[in-house]
Amino acid sequence: MESQSSHSLPTPTESPDIVESESLEAGTSRKRARNKTAALKPPVSQTRSIFWDHCKKGSRTLLDGTIQPIGTCNYCETQIPAGHGSTSGLKNHLVNRCRSSPLYKAAESDKNQPVLTNEKMGQVTELVSHTFNQKRCELKLTEYVIIDEMSFRAVEGKGFVSLVHELQPRFRIPDRKKVAGMVYDLFLVEKAKIKSVITGQRVSITTDTWTSIQNINYMVVTAHFLDSDWKLHKRIINFTKITSHVGEDIGKVVEVCLREWGIEKVFSIVVDNATSNDTAIDYLKKRMKIENTLMFEGKYLHLRCGCHILNLIVKDGLKELNASIESIKNAVLFIHSSPSRLHKFREFAVLAKFSNTSTVPMDIKTRWNATYKMLEVALKFRRVFERMAEEWLPFIKYFREKNEKGKVRVGPPSHENWENAKAFVHFLKKFYDVTLELSASKTPTSQLLYQSMIALQIEIEKKKNDKSDPILQEVAGKMMLKFQKYWGEWNTTVNPVIFISNILDPRNKLQMIKVSMKKLPATSTKVQDFVDKVKSDLATLWAEYKGINETTNVERQNMQLELEGGAGTSNAGDGLWDELFTDVEAQNQEEQLKEISNEVDKYLADEIEKRSNQSFNLLEWWKGSETRYPILSLIAKDIFAIPSSTVASESAFSLGKRVVDPFRSSLSPKMVEALVCTNDWLRAEDFSFYKDPTDDDLELYKEIEEIEKSNFYNTLSLD
Repeated sequence: MESQSSHSLPTPTESPDIVESESLEAGTSRKRARNKTAALKPPVSQTRSIFWDHCKKGSRTLLDGTIQPIGTCNYCETQIPAGHGSTSGLKNHLVNRCRSSPLYKAAESDKNQPVLTNEKMGQVTELVSHTFNQKRCELKLTEYVIIDEMSFRAVEGKGFVSLVHELQPRFRIPDRKKVAGMVYDLFLVEKAKIKSVITGQRVSITTDTWTSIQNINYMVVTAHFLDSDWKLHKRIINFTKITSHVGEDIGKVVEVCLREWGIEKVFSIVVDNATSNDTAIDYLKKRMKIENTLMFEGKYLHLRCGCHILNLIVKDGLKELNASIESIKNAVLFIHSSPSRLHKFREFAVLAKFSNTSTVPMDIKTRWNATYKMLEVALKFRRVFERMAEEWLPFIKYFREKNEKGKVRVGPPSHENWENAKAFVHFLKKFYDVTLELSASKTPTSQLLYQSMIALQIEIEKKKNDKSDPILQEVAGKMMLKFQKYWGEWNTTVNPVIFISNILDPRNKLQMIKVSMKKLPATSTKVQDFVDKVKSDLATLWAEYKGINETTNVERQNMQLELEGGAGTSNAGDGLWDELFTDVEAQNQEEQLKEISNEVDKYLADEIEKRSNQSFNLLEWWKGSETRYPILSLIAKDIFAIPSSTVASESAFSLGKRVVDPFRSSLSPKMVEALVCTNDWLRAEDFSFYKDPTDDDLELYKEIEEIEKSNFYNTLSLD
């Protein structure tokens, strides 16, 4: 039926347009048939485009003589091509180009329509209006790449592009090259902000070195300081490539870094105990002295990392228990050597009523705290390991085999090994706790160094004199030798800033030093002499901050000689003037020393703060005592910014290892610095530039206001 109708002639009812189209396509009867069939169907009504409501239909003759349909805009008389019934040109004009078009205004108002969203403002979250902004989105994309340590290529990932398009279709995602440029631009902007804050400030710094997988030596420099609101801050100010680990080279890099940041006042530099660091500090002292920027003659400049000293002390003790530790370490290595062995260990753990996800952390040879954690956790599973040594044949055979060095493995752990480990872990816990306290970077730690050293020294002395445990006694003896090397001579090997810092803790003052030294083999005379020395150091520091430059006896003699030498070439009255000037200077110094004595003695004589007060905050206490002790508070602000360890700088290398991973080993040192530094800066808390008025300030403002009102009314009455 369908084939017959397809070859029939056109009927008179067909429109002329259809017949004409058939004559134009005479070569194909099938096309004529389709057209005929279409013509026989009732016409389909098409919805008129809304854009024709804003344009007039028309046509124009082109240069080649052809007629082109157009639409003329009702608002600006622009002629828009509209061939083949298409209205996309009309839409583009009315929505995106013609500013008089109501459709253009509607689109613009939709683009700029603010959206209410929750946004974090400091510590609180507030509901704020938000509008789309391409530049702001690019900034947030840059921060995302830096903070979350993403590769530049991540912005071109299919999933990321799809997600962003769904969230905000109008955002044009920059390519990875532009993102890299934006990262470096943001680094420069943030660097300028921080530089404006710390330039001219007195800061303390920590520094350390690291070698990347590219065999490039990097050095990090971290600045530590307190802002105007007594908030402790740390900022990585340098993560740069160095040519070697030679001390003078390190010193030169630090020198360039400080000059670049405009830092002239460095209170202390905290480094580990490498010989190269001693050389670097000596180099910096020499350069600072030449440039007249060396503070306090370098007396407080070099501070050794407390955690590094603890590491050296504990490692000497670990050597004495090597067999016991090695046997437990081998047992832990066995269970981690394959998934099946770990699974079997967990089966034994379940039998001993432990979790089926139980595990023991592995030892890290270079970190004693990792050894401590391994022993601590392994002791909890002692029954499990002992049962494995009795029942699990592969575990037993493992210790009969030879290791890669051709020696039979130490183990499995014996009863004696476990007992030695138990005693040592109990002893090491105190060192572990102190290490955690000294590693803090968001709270002051310099005041903890002295009391930590004393407490550990007392503990080592106890174990050294305890004859009930000969092995631990020998361990303590080795540790004491290392302790004496770094912290044994208070007057020569230890930076005096740690004693001053301890005194400036109002819960200690001089009492901590007096009480602690009595627990050591020291005579009362020796204790008093040391207390007087520390107090004298604090008074001298007070004078430095006050701007008093006391002339030493030698300098006075030299000055007198110069004056006497000049008298022969001057008039006869010079000698009399010199004598008067000398007497005035002596009187002035005497009065200034009384002022020193007044503030320092006042602080030391005031009531000591109770340690039982759990809510006590050291920095808040000094913030509230600025008016009572104006000069001492300046000293406290600089001293409590000094870190006790280089952990803040070492943590940068953990980030460095993630930034310079095997997949991004082609990054240039400059880009590595930009990524590491900016990551640290964006994660840190903001500086405090504004201080809320205290109750005392508000009371003062009220009094001033009352005085002003009174003066105003008095003026009116006089008029």
